[in-house]
Amino acid sequence: MAQTLTRRPLIIQQLAALEFPPLIIVDEAHIGTPSKIIRQLISASNPYILGFTATPDARVAKHLPELYNSCVVCCQVDELIQQGFLCSYQHLARTKADTDILEMRNGEFTEASQQAAFGTSAVYDGILDDLRTTPFSKCMIFVASIKHASEMNARLREEGFASLEYHSKMENGAYELAKFTELNLANICVSVASLTKGFDLPQVDLVILNRATTSLPLYLQMIGRGSRPVWSSNGTREKTHFRVLDYGGNWERHGLYFEDREWDKMWETTKRAKKSEGIGTVSLCENCESIISASQRICPWCGHERPLTEKELEQGELIEVTSHYTRLVGRRISELTPGELAVYAKIKKKQPFAARVARAQEQLRKGFLEAFTAAMGYRPGWADHQRKMIGASRVEFEDITLV
Repeated sequence: MAQTLTRRPLIIQQLAALEFPPLIIVDEAHIGTPSKIIRQLISASNPYILGFTATPDARVAKHLPELYNSCVVCCQVDELIQQGFLCSYQHLARTKADTDILEMRNGEFTEASQQAAFGTSAVYDGILDDLRTTPFSKCMIFVASIKHASEMNARLREEGFASLEYHSKMENGAYELAKFTELNLANICVSVASLTKGFDLPQVDLVILNRATTSLPLYLQMIGRGSRPVWSSNGTREKTHFRVLDYGGNWERHGLYFEDREWDKMWETTKRAKKSEGIGTVSLCENCESIISASQRICPWCGHERPLTEKELEQGELIEVTSHYTRLVGRRISELTPGELAVYAKIKKKQPFAARVARAQEQLRKGFLEAFTAAMGYRPGWADHQRKMIGASRVEFEDITLV
């Protein structure tokens, strides 16, 4: 741990005495706590540093472009969902909190203003109603302060729920958390920040955001607590989806959990995005309050069909692409024609992955690349460039089923 190295400076001297540069691997690299000790290691031994994180956003983690030379995006959340490593989810909007009274300081909403917004009777009543009507196995409720966590837990227990609170200031924290994770004495855990990262309990299938945040990494980390699948002893998945109840309007600031994000650009962009950025890709289903992709006119959760807006009526091409994609759902990507693969790439913003599929299909069906190039609207030279990337061996890709 970074704290251990801080207390044992001789370890740094020993690393500096090595005949070759050490390799330092940093988990949860977006966390700034070990930055000071990493700087000391860089100064002492000029090491190779490899950092892993699901949320390399330099607007929040300003140390990233200082400590790392580049960002390699290995995969996105949607890819992990398609491959079965994570679960998809339903994001439900809740509007019982008065977020207009939130005050910001140092780039984040203050605890006092969050207490005022999310500690009202209306919010408590809404959460209680949701917990009574929403089926769940394990639920995590995230709040913004220890005081709010204690009040929320007390209210839940008064109403007969088996809940507990967990935060950094409590005594016997390990035992309290075990009531939720192993002893099955509680199925609701109210937390502040301690469990937003590095906590893995696959049985969590309901996440309640009873707070607001300007931090995209924090938002994704909180939702991610419900994303782990549950497997049965015979290898089948018992949990394929989870739910998020968003009382803080966080979806309007940050979009959906499984959206592809340009992490390779965000890891070195330290300026805050404008308030309006990042919210154009999602919309609210008027019938069931689910947050869905703006490209979906039919809600996948309740079947409600959203009427076209004036702007959409003017964008006939977009509407046509959207309707074409709906007909592709349930098919494997290897079955798609070049035109259908282009529809997938445009709607899902999966151009690099679609290009890989097109290269693989070119090995089986000559002319696939040219047809895909035309469907995407690329210049003819693009197909020639892609063909040069095809080697002697078979181009592999994950043959996903479209959802």
